Amino acid sequence: SALFAAKKLLRKELKRKLKNLTPETKKIENNIVAEKILNHAKYISSQNICVYVSLPEEVCTEEIIQDALKSKKKLFVPYFNKDDMFMVRIRDVEDYQGLPLDTYGVRQPRDYDQREQAMVTGIDLMLCPGLGFTQQGLRIGRGKGYYDNYLTKYEEHHGKMPHTIALAYSTQMMGELPITPSDRELDEVVCLL
Repeated sequence: SALFAAKKLLRKELKRKLKNLTPETKKIENNIVAEKILNHAKYISSQNICVYVSLPEEVCTEEIIQDALKSKKKLFVPYFNKDDMFMVRIRDVEDYQGLPLDTYGVRQPRDYDQREQAMVTGIDLMLCPGLGFTQQGLRIGRGKGYYDNYLTKYEEHHGKMPHTIALAYSTQMMGELPITPSDRELDEVVCLL
């Protein structure tokens, strides 16, 4: 469909923009976004939080993960298999640092089926990655539908949604995005601006 083609083209363009970000720009924006999250009322009040483990081209979540663990929040990170994403509990800093690296060099728990699952426990706050966002909370991801599907299942299971915040570089902010009915809108987007 035309929408599918538009999304594919946009993903390519957004990936190119992210590749062109300088390490200095990324460092400045990473620090500002992390500080905004750590001081965000919703983060402070949340007990159970899901945080993505960042790829090199995503807003870095390392500082947020460390803070959540030190603050004794219940932290859940994604485990991906071919078709599905699970959010699984990380017990403490040692547990996190001991996680094996996946093919992208991202820490990912292998024993995900033996860990506490956020789908069961419940989530107060979910921090989401993506390729592009609008100020209104529309998001375009990498095209696998992991986060959209997870949030849909979560809502079916719990009858409500967790508070969702996307972390973005300013270059990822768009005026509008091509979206389909299965795309989930997020509550807010936190970036430099």
